[in-house]
Amino acid sequence: MIIPYLNAEQLNYSRVQEDWRQRIFEYVARLVRFRTSSKALAVNDNEFIHADFHEGKRVLVWRRGKKADEYVIVVANFSDYGTPVGSEYKVPNWSPTPEGKQWKEITQDRIVPLEWVGIEPIFPWEAKVYALI
Repeated sequence: MIIPYLNAEQLNYSRVQEDWRQRIFEYVARLVRFRTSSKALAVNDNEFIHADFHEGKRVLVWRRGKKADEYVIVVANFSDYGTPVGSEYKVPNWSPTPEGKQWKEITQDRIVPLEWVGIEPIFPWEAKVYALI
């Protein structure tokens, strides 16, 4: 199957103002900005810090970056597993938070309170991207 190449003139941008389309556009734009500005993502230095393949789960957690104060951590759930309502998923071996830094969850554009670092709900087929700021 041949997929035709689309150029900017062929795309219909008028529908981007629809609420759900705008949310997807902002989500992707946020990830692209992060990808092009993160020092940790500019190096090929990955370390898997957690794997959970028990009870139908397929959760992988990895850290990327060379410097502790620039780490990016990805929590990826490759399964239908989701934490029950009102509970959290705990990631052991989470990197310590350096003095004067805090974690930001990039996909949702939110600061993570210190007491929630490494302990949050996860949803089926979800990936969360955390960066130190």
